[in-house]
Amino acid sequence: MYNLESIANDQAIFRACVAANEPYKPLYVKIKLTWRCNLRCQMCNYWRQERHNALSPELLRATIDELAELGCGKVHLSGGEPLLREDLCELIEYIAGKGMQVNLTTNGTLLTREKAERLAASGVKSISVSIDSPEARIHDRIRAKGAWKRTIKGLRNLRRAIRKARAKTKIRLNTVILRTNYESLVALPDLAHEVGVTSLKLIPVDDPEGRLLLNKRRIQDYNERIAPVIASRGLEYGLLDSEREAYPFGNDRAEIEQSKEGWYALGLYDKQPCYAPWTHALITPNARVYACCMTRGMPKPLGDLLEVPFTDIWQGETYRTFRAGMHEQPLGICRHCDDFLDQNRYLHSLMADGGWPMADGG
Repeated sequence: MYNLESIANDQAIFRACVAANEPYKPLYVKIKLTWRCNLRCQMCNYWRQERHNALSPELLRATIDELAELGCGKVHLSGGEPLLREDLCELIEYIAGKGMQVNLTTNGTLLTREKAERLAASGVKSISVSIDSPEARIHDRIRAKGAWKRTIKGLRNLRRAIRKARAKTKIRLNTVILRTNYESLVALPDLAHEVGVTSLKLIPVDDPEGRLLLNKRRIQDYNERIAPVIASRGLEYGLLDSEREAYPFGNDRAEIEQSKEGWYALGLYDKQPCYAPWTHALITPNARVYACCMTRGMPKPLGDLLEVPFTDIWQGETYRTFRAGMHEQPLGICRHCDDFLDQNRYLHSLMADGGWPMADGG
């Protein structure tokens, strides 16, 4: 998410901002550069979204200038498929030139040798590439025919380009866990090690309709047969920092009961707020601003960059009211979110150190 140590060193100001529902800093901002995508993944609806893209190069540069002034530390670029934007590398160079870390998420199928070399030289800090199975036929069933082969080739192009440029860019493998692929993931760490990525991120599927969710039996099966191997091999290869990362559905009965409903926060926000609205923002391709990805379905955004600069939205009354609401009761959609869990636990401990009233069990 962002550097928690910087908040710890500034905790009195952070606590005051939270208490007053005022913004701290937009330390981590995600920008979805486009709705467009060259794949048709089962678990993703972005390629079905509206096609209007309001994020012109001029608007993006002006917004990035504002983010730098506000103290932003990290910008995460995603889509859709961001490699479909011709100006992607120029944008990364501009953000990095402002002193902000740039992360990129891609499906990897468009990483030709030329594009990989441009990326490696752009200043991007880390690149997350999506692979949903070590088995090509399963990955392709989820994403598109031939996608696995193109992504593996793209990863190798990227790894070669990073070595050639002597860049320090890290490569992460993102894997969405669905009922159709979970049994194949036992060999995922071996594939990740083979293609030379530096870390592995397991993401439980977000599926409101429930067609792709793992039921209780499948979660237990995953925890008993698959997760221990991923944990062991992942730690051996240095792809995971802790064994817990291999268990995104939790371990105990209560956590599994939550996960079978798709509630991957595992009950955290029944005990405490989410602090993302004080430190995070999402910008969508139609130039609207939200607190995070999960809130993109709200009836109204927190602001529109075509009408108001980002700074005015970040510091404005609508965002302030939203933060106040998070004090009272996190949104129901927050139950489904597996992002920022460890960060939010830590930030809540900072609030407790400052005398902030904690909910029972917090």
